[in-house]
Amino acid sequence: MSELEHTPELLYEGRYADYRVLAADDQDSITTLVDRLVRTRLGCEVRSAMDGDALLKALEQETFDVLVTDMMMPGLHGLPLIKKVAQRWPELHIIVLTGYPAEFPFVEVIHAGAHDFINKPFAHDELEAKLIRVFKERELRRERAVAESKYRSLFELSADGMLFLDQNKHIIMDVNKAFATMVGSEESHFSGQEVLPLFEKTEQPRMQQWLKIITHSGGGTMGDLRLTHTAGKEVYADVTATFIEGEYENIVFLSFKDVTGKREVERQLAEAAQRDELTGLFNKRSFQNRIEWAVASACSQKIGLALLLIDLDNFKHCNDTYGHQTGDKLLISVGDVIHKSIRSTSSDEGFRFGGDEFAVVLHGADESSAVAVAERMQLEFARLDCYGTTMSIGIATYCMGWSTDTLIRASDDALYSAKASGKNAIEIASSNSAAS
Repeated sequence: MSELEHTPELLYEGRYADYRVLAADDQDSITTLVDRLVRTRLGCEVRSAMDGDALLKALEQETFDVLVTDMMMPGLHGLPLIKKVAQRWPELHIIVLTGYPAEFPFVEVIHAGAHDFINKPFAHDELEAKLIRVFKERELRRERAVAESKYRSLFELSADGMLFLDQNKHIIMDVNKAFATMVGSEESHFSGQEVLPLFEKTEQPRMQQWLKIITHSGGGTMGDLRLTHTAGKEVYADVTATFIEGEYENIVFLSFKDVTGKREVERQLAEAAQRDELTGLFNKRSFQNRIEWAVASACSQKIGLALLLIDLDNFKHCNDTYGHQTGDKLLISVGDVIHKSIRSTSSDEGFRFGGDEFAVVLHGADESSAVAVAERMQLEFARLDCYGTTMSIGIATYCMGWSTDTLIRASDDALYSAKASGKNAIEIASSNSAAS
């Protein structure tokens, strides 16, 4: 068996059978040699051209992976031919064959667009080795293209926002559509921008520190970060960072999971746990925390605070006479009266303790404003169909040095006095009444 007479399936198991080679030379012996070598040793398909014009026509009509070409041929040839082929078919690998290396220096040939250079006469193994190198390079390029296509699809189609940063300056290199939509902008807006302005100013210091940390830790997650939105909307995200050491540069990959809806649901659930289901007022469980905060604020800021305790007179008789459904309607009406009577623009709050007992906390209020609210509530309530009930109210205004329990006790004593005085009354606790 001669040097060329090998079965390619045995040598390379058909690995290169899908590659196509164009051999161009005005010497028929050279194109025949290349044809036999490539077909026999590598199992590739080969076409031949005898001059530059035939070479160009073949490239226009068919697709090739490699061009093996002489530099001296009829028609377009030499460096102009190489430049034209490289410009029109940039994915084509070009291997130059020449017997005139002095006229076509290697560096000039490479600058023109060729990928490799072989002097004539050439050893068969040399051409075979160079073709195998080209095929392996094209395989690697193809694998990278497939991987990049998969990455790009995952990147662009992901429901989570994603972006890449350069490691040193944290400049944005790329973002996906999901992230751009999340913050109400276009993908093209972000390239070359700094990453920190994507976050609200209050979030930026810890975000900056975190980006420094992940360079050493390799990654991590920060929860509930508020992003800036072009329309001013509230957008919150959990952000996962991964530090990636690249071949040429290190990058940071950030993934953003929008938790705005989840956060709102949690807020609503938390608020629902603090609300009375029937009246919409805060419930008894939330009263203690809120009144303690109110007393602490009044003490530290030296501002007024009033607590109103409210009880419906004759409510049991109403329930017994008209039924619990009517009683519930009446309690809902009391909740409406309290909502209407307190200041919606302040932090005034209404509570239902349970049954027919209610409370109102008036922040920054003095005695006269507290009495005005109490009278307004009685007046509003009297306009309703009250089913024989009235409203008794005890008022206590905070005195410096009082504890929360002292304030509550003073208001409760005033309520007791209001009911004892004949009901449908308003009583004000004195500064000394709770101290005893």
